[in-house]
Amino acid sequence: MMNCKLSIAVVVAIALVSCGGESRTKSEDVEVADEVNVGDTVISLSEREMLLYESTAVKVADAEATLEAIEAGETTNAAKVFSDIRKLQYHYNDASMNSATREHCEALAERIAALKERAKMLSVNAGSNPTGIKTVSRLSSGKAQLISECERQPLYLEAGDMLFYTIESDESIAVNIYNADKQTRLKHYASTSVNDSLKIDYSAIYLVEVIPQGKAYVKSNISFRNGVGASTYRSKVMTEQVACKKGDFGAMGVEAIKMSNIFEEPRKFTLRGQIKAAFSGAARAIVAIPVPAGASNILYSLRISTSEQPINSDGEFYENLGHSYRRIDVLSLPVYESTRRSGLIDMLLDDNRPIREEDAYCNLYVFRNQSEAKSFQDGDVAISNLNYDVTYSTLGTQSCNGSIPTNGSKTIYLGFENERMRYANYLWVEAVGVVTTTEYYTTKYSIQ
Repeated sequence: MMNCKLSIAVVVAIALVSCGGESRTKSEDVEVADEVNVGDTVISLSEREMLLYESTAVKVADAEATLEAIEAGETTNAAKVFSDIRKLQYHYNDASMNSATREHCEALAERIAALKERAKMLSVNAGSNPTGIKTVSRLSSGKAQLISECERQPLYLEAGDMLFYTIESDESIAVNIYNADKQTRLKHYASTSVNDSLKIDYSAIYLVEVIPQGKAYVKSNISFRNGVGASTYRSKVMTEQVACKKGDFGAMGVEAIKMSNIFEEPRKFTLRGQIKAAFSGAARAIVAIPVPAGASNILYSLRISTSEQPINSDGEFYENLGHSYRRIDVLSLPVYESTRRSGLIDMLLDDNRPIREEDAYCNLYVFRNQSEAKSFQDGDVAISNLNYDVTYSTLGTQSCNGSIPTNGSKTIYLGFENERMRYANYLWVEAVGVVTTTEYYTTKYSIQ
């Protein structure tokens, strides 16, 4: 009986051991090595190590692809990418690994190290800017700006740089990107919102051009990212306005004026006093001024004196106007808005005031009709009955300059009368036509 009981106990014990062993084997299945083939090499990793390896490899592959996108200018979220790469870690237990498995895991760790070094270089090139983008210029400092004419932003970029531009407007606008050195348009847009980038293939001066249709509120942001390994320094772009022909690259047409000299020399004549005129000479005179084609105004210079001796400034009215006009030039070009034309003419005339003869004066009448002018000269009709331009006529004028709008007249007649002076008046009259024209200029770009 005793032997029987012992046998039963042994059997039970063996059964328990057997069951326990089976249970332990099943619980250890989680750590059972998985085998994968890498080429002709068999890699054996536990399930936990395999999951860690695969999840890390996915993160590394994603980071590598994102860095490539940053280098190609396809993404600007560089700060977060660099931060995520710095956090990448991969630790493995090589105690039970064969040499092939150990090399397999080490290769992943080396990829992470190379990835961090690559990200570090990109971060250094980006400078202190946390986005990795170096802003070089803003047309409106991030705020909407009302523009009514073409705006151009020049910048020098090196090969490998990425140009970024975001331009928004309340009206449809045209946006052009140019290689200014080659005078070639690279991109064109017609929209209210433009958000794009351009990879720079050649070192050159580039232009971002915004052209509104009428007036538009435009908000612009232009920036660039340095090419890999490139210096953060960029040469400053210098600009110079130069005259050009219509159709030249960047030609801008502006309203301007040109002077047309009407008299080769001053018209000089004498007006006798009324009493003396009854015996000899005349107290009235007409000076006919032919209006040059296209002239909008006639500018005249009148000098009155009791002496018939000329002075040095006589005959210099046309030259003096030209000199003053060049001095008033904007950016070395005679440009102005049409609404400012009268102001510009006033400035030109003010710069050429004749010497005043305080003791000499006469009446000045402006006629636009030949028959009226003849009647004035003949003296057979009272002046009060003549049709003269009251706005530009002056009684008792002294030496002066003046401007008369042509208003479509082909000839303007200036009538002069010595009504109250007892002495003879000596007059010198010069006249210049102001012809409105379109002149073209362009901007010449260079780097220091």
